[in-house]
Parts: sequence; C-alpha cells; structure tokens
Amino acid sequence: MIRKKVLTTSLIMIFMLSLIPISHAADVNIVILVSDNEADSTLADSVANIINAYAVIKVPWGIYNPNYSAEVLKYAPDKVIIIGGPTAVPIDYEKDLEEMDIPFERWYGENRYETNLVVVQKLKEEFPEEFSQIETVYIVHGRDVLSMLMQKWYETLPDTAKYKSIWVFTGEGYENLSLQILDEVLEASQRRPWVEVIVTSRWIQLEHKKVPKPLFNINTDEIANFLREKGYEVTVGNYTRGTYFTIKYAGPVGQVVLETLKLVDNKTQVAENFLDGLDIPKAKKRLNTAKEQITKAWKLYSLGNYQEAYLLAVAANRNADFVISMSAKEWNKIAQMSLNYALNREVLRLEARINALKILGINTESVEEVLAEIKLAIKSKNYSKALKLIKEAKEELREMFINEKRHPPQVPPDHREERGRHAENPRP
Repeated sequence: MIRKKVLTTSLIMIFMLSLIPISHAADVNIVILVSDNEADSTLADSVANIINAYAVIKVPWGIYNPNYSAEVLKYAPDKVIIIGGPTAVPIDYEKDLEEMDIPFERWYGENRYETNLVVVQKLKEEFPEEFSQIETVYIVHGRDVLSMLMQKWYETLPDTAKYKSIWVFTGEGYENLSLQILDEVLEASQRRPWVEVIVTSRWIQLEHKKVPKPLFNINTDEIANFLREKGYEVTVGNYTRGTYFTIKYAGPVGQVVLETLKLVDNKTQVAENFLDGLDIPKAKKRLNTAKEQITKAWKLYSLGNYQEAYLLAVAANRNADFVISMSAKEWNKIAQMSLNYALNREVLRLEARINALKILGINTESVEEVLAEIKLAIKSKNYSKALKLIKEAKEELREMFINEKRHPPQVPPDHREERGRHAENPRP
C-alpha cells in the first residue's frame, strides 16, 4: 500500500514537471541541428541566441554524414531541435538521435517561408519567456542570401550592439504569411521590437537620387501599412531616433559577395561528388548549369561586377541544391537494395559514435573490439552475424552515453560567448 502511494506521488510529480514550460527549466542543454541552407541556418542562429542554446551544428544541405550526429553527442544534450525538413536535414539524423536515446523534435514546413512560421510558433509555445524578449525583427526576401550575410557582417563590426533578434522571410506569394509571422512576434513582445526591412539594392548612379530598385522585390509598402496599423511610426532609409521601423538599403559589398561565391562554389563541388557514380540525366544537366554559372560568377566578380556575380551565384546555388536532393534519394535507394552497402554505412555510424565518446573521455575499447569483428563478418559476407554484432555495439554505446550524461562535460566557451547578450544601448 505504501509502495503504491509513493509510486502515485512520483507520477504526480512527473506530471507537474511536464507542465512547466521549458523556458523555466534550469540549465537545459539544447543543441540545434540545421542544414547549411542560408535561410534555415540564419534562422537557427537567431533561435540559438534567443533560447541560449549550447550549440548550432550545421550539416551539408540534403546530405547525411554520421560525423555530424557524433558532434551532437559531444554536448550530451537534453534535447535537440532540428530546423528544416527531411530533404534539408535527412531522416538518418533522427535515427542516430533515437538510437542514442536523445530527445528531439523537428521544426519545419513545406518551404523556408512555412518553416519560418513554424519556428516562430514553436518558440512562442515552448519558450514564451524568451520569445517575449525579442528586441529586433529583420525582414528579408527568403532568397536574398546577401542581405542575410550583410546583416551578419554588420553585427561583427566593433561597437555594434547585439540584440535578441528573429528573422522574417518574405517573397512573392508569401506576403500574408510573413505578416502573420511578424504579428506573432509583435503580439508576444513585452516591448515593441525594432523592425527593420533589409533590402539588397541594385547599383544606381547617385545623381538620379531615386529609391534604389531591390534585387529581390519586397512589398515594403504593405509591411509599412501593417506596422502603422499596429501603432508604429514609419521611416524609410537611415535610422531615425524615436521610431521602431526602418528600411535599410544595402548595395552588394565585395567582401560579402566573395563569401557567397565561396559557399556556392563549395556546394557545387559537393553536388558533383555526390552525383559521381549515379546516372541521373536531369541532375547532370543541372550540375553542368550550376558549374557554368559559378564559373561565370567568379569571372564577373574579378571584373568588379559584384551585382551580376551575386545573382549568378544564387542561381547556381538552387541548381546545386536540386542535384544534391536527387542524388541523396538515389543513394538511399541503393542503401535499401544493397545489404553490404547498408552494413558498411552502419560501420561508419559506429565509428563516428566511438570517436565522439572517446572525446568525452569514455573507454570504448570493448566496442572497438566488436567493431573489428563486424568488419570481418561483412568482409566474409556473414551478414547475419554482422547485424547481430551491430545491434550489440549500438546498445553498448547507448548505455555508455547515458551514463556519461549523468556527468555532462563543460561546454566549450566559443559556442556560447555571444549567447544571451543584450544591447548596451537599446533602441527606443
């Protein structure tokens, strides 16, 4: 009878704790997993700053690599938030987290705009306190990589105040969705946040003295009218003290365009390597187009034509994404059809986990011995034995990791030095 009473009390306590918002939980170790897609990763950085996440781990868009799952283990997280859909962050990462008993949830929509909405709604629901403290909203076209990089570059400058900020992505056909996202933030904020539309403009001659034409169209009039209805004073151009909204026009800066070209060039090479060995005519055609575009972009950049170089890089980036997505689907089919391929993939998973646990200071010699047996079994095509040993090795690694989580490691300071910092000179 007494035992039953204690059990009932414990269940009540567990239930009560589950009702406490996670934002009120002390020292919750959260890691964010996101693709290196420019929109999702920019949003993830913003979320990490708002909720004070321990780390943001960015994986190559559309590509599974067990080393990134192993990177998550090094933080022994209480929870992982995956930002982006399974095309961007493959489902294999979920399998890795499940096998190591790490709680996770995925925040995503059908595209970057819907993902944006889901992320904001999840923040509001699960981290109400932190969400209400957002100080700045950056509105940008969802494909305007340069504007995102420009703002990040600006925030690295000396004496630039740091704010708790969130990004709102907009674009043709998504204007109402972006206003819905903005409304969610404004309603929850304890203070009216500063709202800034960032627009990458085309080069214009100064004597024209006209408002520059953006590279990516944003309906700024609709945003301005929406904010006026919310009681905002609206200005266009440079910051004006006493107002909470402005539109910032920024021409393509050579250094930032260079970073864009490097990112897209790297992604194009990744797409080429990923496609190697596969026969997908559509993907090959898109890859050739991407390579031509990035080559021309580099040439234009060298001639000082940053604007056209940037536009070509954006086009190449989309083509490279297509190639990676098609290739990933094909490799997954091969994995399902070839047991040998699938088993060797499991070996890579085990090796990555072993290396991560060794970094945590865990003795993994026993599992390494089993791993050697697994490799021999695969080589001799004794697949049933390999499968049995793989299951045993995974379970042992999981137990080792769970024991380690009882004594979590110190988080490297470089991942948190900018987390949770408020501006010294807040906007009006």
